[in-house]
Amino acid sequence: MGMAIIGIDVGSVRVGVAIADPSVRIAFPVGVWPRAQAQAERKILELITERNALLLVVGVPLDADGKPTKTCENVDAFVRRLAKRTSIKIEYVDEAFTSLEASERLSEASSGTQHVDAIAACLILERYFELTA
Repeated sequence: MGMAIIGIDVGSVRVGVAIADPSVRIAFPVGVWPRAQAQAERKILELITERNALLLVVGVPLDADGKPTKTCENVDAFVRRLAKRTSIKIEYVDEAFTSLEASERLSEASSGTQHVDAIAACLILERYFELTA
């Protein structure tokens, strides 16, 4: 079980989570966890430990000018709480349009009920890999 990179798409109600092995750079959806009662935080912390993750990649919704949006504060608050409980390295990537792209991918795959948020988390990891290629 090698090192892993975890990608998260933080929404106001749910967090989509994906994981990738950095050597193959392919992201897989893990799940979508509710933020209520810190469920998503707990599950992400468990995943970090379980998979010996070395990096957490967080999608941040920047506006067209690349400036933070109101949603960014919500994402920051979530990530700050996680950061207090783990020493994992955290990187941010612009997630503009990932949810839109995720729903397009899902409709193409016609899996309808699959969670867009977990696919969005995969796209966040893919974007990270593109930026670090």
